[in-house]
Amino acid sequence: MSEIESDIGPLPDLPRKKGRKKRTVSQEEMDRLKSPEHIDRLKRVGFQKGREKTGGRVPTPKETKEWLAGKTQDVAELLYDMAFDDTIPAKERMKAAMWIAEMNISKAPTEQTVNVNHNHQISDMMARINEDRQARQIEVGSKPMKDITPAAPVIDANFVPLEIEDEGDDHA
Repeated sequence: MSEIESDIGPLPDLPRKKGRKKRTVSQEEMDRLKSPEHIDRLKRVGFQKGREKTGGRVPTPKETKEWLAGKTQDVAELLYDMAFDDTIPAKERMKAAMWIAEMNISKAPTEQTVNVNHNHQISDMMARINEDRQARQIEVGSKPMKDITPAAPVIDANFVPLEIEDEGDDHA
């Protein structure tokens, strides 16, 4: 017997679902559900004024959260027992095993390839932008973009060749 069962009594058997059955609603029941009395009752049990911050719900007390945090070992043991119990349906056993596996086994990383291509020049990009703008100029009527690429530097100076003399044995 686990600590949970000793605190709250024996645990109930899990419900076994054989499939979802949709319920048809008669016209009389629809009229009752849409009646003003029923809508007023729903408003009374729903959102409570004065608790706008929480949307009408009371936050879980700190003591309750701490108590539940202390019971996680028992919950893990229960799920482990469920995963290997042959009397429980396979679908529910699989869910219990998946929960245990997701908590303990890290997921495989997904492979991502990043292709970075930096083979472009600023002058090429500016030329493409100008071409695009010139093509749109007819449509939009915009002015062409100014070319801001720097021109090759021109050095304007008098060039005097440098004469270098051979240092020989003459100076010794």
